[in-house]
Amino acid sequence: MYSKKLPFILLCFSIFLFMFFSKIYKQTYVMKSFKTPHKEMTVDGVMSSVWGDLPTTTNFTSLQKSSSARWSVARLEHPKAQYCVGDILSVQVEMRDYEGSPKAQGGDFILARIHSPKLHASASGAITDLLNGSYGVHFRLFWPGEVCVSVLLIHSSEAVSVLTRISKQNYGKIVYTGTFARGSKVETSVCGLRLKTDKALCEYRKKEDGEYYACVRPQTLPCSSLKTMRSYNSPSPYLTQDEGRLLAWWTSSLCQTGRFLSAGAINRCLQGKRLHLLGDSTVRQWIECLEKKLEGLTYVEPVDHFSTKLAVDSHRNITVQWKKHSLPFISAHNINVNNCVYISRELDRIEVGEGQPDVVVVIGVGQHFRPFPPELFIQRLINMRQAIVRLQSRSPQALVIIKLENTRELSSVMTIQSDWYGHVQNLAQRKVFEDLKVVLVDAWDMSVAANTFATHPENIVVSNEIVVALSHLCHYP
Repeated sequence: MYSKKLPFILLCFSIFLFMFFSKIYKQTYVMKSFKTPHKEMTVDGVMSSVWGDLPTTTNFTSLQKSSSARWSVARLEHPKAQYCVGDILSVQVEMRDYEGSPKAQGGDFILARIHSPKLHASASGAITDLLNGSYGVHFRLFWPGEVCVSVLLIHSSEAVSVLTRISKQNYGKIVYTGTFARGSKVETSVCGLRLKTDKALCEYRKKEDGEYYACVRPQTLPCSSLKTMRSYNSPSPYLTQDEGRLLAWWTSSLCQTGRFLSAGAINRCLQGKRLHLLGDSTVRQWIECLEKKLEGLTYVEPVDHFSTKLAVDSHRNITVQWKKHSLPFISAHNINVNNCVYISRELDRIEVGEGQPDVVVVIGVGQHFRPFPPELFIQRLINMRQAIVRLQSRSPQALVIIKLENTRELSSVMTIQSDWYGHVQNLAQRKVFEDLKVVLVDAWDMSVAANTFATHPENIVVSNEIVVALSHLCHYP
């Protein structure tokens, strides 16, 4: 394996090895039993830990002094004529500004990968911020042949500082419209997770877990008549003209997994199982993938594409159900709020015990939380953590799988949906669930290695997310 040239190409990163080349994935799995009580977590404690893991960034002063992909360089460290499979390929990135001057501090948000287009194989790089404007990128070489190295500057350190500032400011990036209905009468009003208004409110609150949202009280209909909600983006918050240009800019260890790409292998693994998919539409993709793949698995009516789906194979006693998480969500469609669930409460409702099928829970959240301050997401994670502990105390064999966030379109509104927010939220998930008996499926690594910058990744990514989950469910190898 060798590489002759390493231009500073702004493309992508992540670990994802296609199944017909290698069964080795870079993943994170936490499957430990602890005899000591689970530690208590607070929102402030998790936030402090997450921010502490991120490098300090420099405040934005001018575009000319910010990191530039065009002038930055990447070069091989200690190049050799050829490399062996299993070797580490090291690349040094030196970041420079638009004037060509070396940067003196770190904090840039970089993704990197190696890939062989002819083989349809790719793998992510591990990035070390040296905090002086330079970065070490290290790749393990998994397959023979020539490889290309791609490095993507998602956000300069200056852009990260802007995103950090506005992530903590308010809940106003997303605005909701609620529809109240009773009989033939319909009224609408403004809703949100935190509303700043003197008007009378309908408040929807659960004191025991801190969940809350509200709507401006409709003129005549009662609060209990709220049926659907939809969202739209508010104007970009508190950005100067140059900051707006900064965020619009863009240029171009290890474990085995089982052979679960065939319908027969999947059916054998899922036989007698209840699969609860809880979260956003990236988890909904799992039931859609399985329903297309497995001939005996069919949807049970009614199907609400935006909030709940149920598929059953009665012959093999397989049940797969997806339920959308409750607010916040981002959708131009009217969402039936009564069909959406708080995941912690749904976990408490799962029936376990003698005579019940084996329980498997897959949780995937994050995309809809990106526009909001991080403490909202962390509070939701802590609520889920506590419910997971309760579920596993009732059923120690219950398998809980956390699907981390994947990347999304680079055309997304960066102040609302930047992948940097997803990166921070993935760090938070690792912090909150690190000592629990759960499996983490690193969808981030998979989606970027496959060069899939899409909210809903292509089928090969979703299929391999499922492969990793089934490998743990059915104890492979």
